[in-house]
Amino acid sequence: MRKLRLSFLFVIFSLFILIGVGTALAVEQLSMGTATVGGFFYNVGAPVAQCINKNLPDVNVTAEFTEGSVENLRLIQKKDVQLAVISPMIGHFARKGIAMFEGKPVDFRVVVRLLPNGNVWTTLKKNKTINSIRDIKGKKVGVGTGGIGVMARMQLAAHGIDYKKDIKPFFPSTGELATLLKDGKIDVSFLTEGLAKMVTATHEIKMISWQEADRKAYIEKNPYFGEFSYRPNHFKGVDYEVQTVDNGIQLVTHADTSDEMVYKLAKAVIENIDCMGKIFAPAKALSPEWCASKLGNPFHPGSIKYFKDAGLMK
Repeated sequence: MRKLRLSFLFVIFSLFILIGVGTALAVEQLSMGTATVGGFFYNVGAPVAQCINKNLPDVNVTAEFTEGSVENLRLIQKKDVQLAVISPMIGHFARKGIAMFEGKPVDFRVVVRLLPNGNVWTTLKKNKTINSIRDIKGKKVGVGTGGIGVMARMQLAAHGIDYKKDIKPFFPSTGELATLLKDGKIDVSFLTEGLAKMVTATHEIKMISWQEADRKAYIEKNPYFGEFSYRPNHFKGVDYEVQTVDNGIQLVTHADTSDEMVYKLAKAVIENIDCMGKIFAPAKALSPEWCASKLGNPFHPGSIKYFKDAGLMK
């Protein structure tokens, strides 16, 4: 009888172990490509991953350090990651198989649109010669490298400025764009929001707005950019609205990711914006309507189904 009871207990114990293993195996592990340590895409992607995990018990997303949009899209193509945070412009290049993806298109779809990401042409307030983007011609200019450098050169070209002929360009790392401006080694710099705020800690700045007609024409030609404006006093000492271009941030996945999975992911992000805002304050600017708005690259069918079910898309 004692042996029988022990055998029975062993069977029950084994069942509990099997159930536990089965439950663990049911959790789908997803890797998300973001950016380098301290990079803005990582700062955005990590809260997204945390809030998805908190609200989807059958999914575990891990935000991975990468070199940014270009590498993320190549990892998506190889299916080394299942999700990625990207710049819509770089995504457009990848879908079309042009620029750094020449002949090697990437088949991805957008899950949701994330935070606005507007770089602004910035000079020191004491500089009286730069009051419009066209005034940058003939100046020492912090253009930057990588994706930021591409965007800066495109914006200059849209205003009739050839960076090779019409300015003295500087191509430092992103952080150095602010340092060179503060040190007076350049006249104007193409700064992220975070870098601009860093400069305002020690210097008075002037931010250069786009003219509305120029911005509309630029976005019409390049639909992977959007409109965005910083409110007065968003930056210390800048008591006027600053019209700029939203370079955008999108959460993407491979085109053949299941509709069911993407539906769950889109739902988890949009219905938990407050969760992301508690972890990363800039995410408080998000709204369901913003997350469901298109920016150049196509949405995944799973996202579209959720947007329609939630009344965010007709």
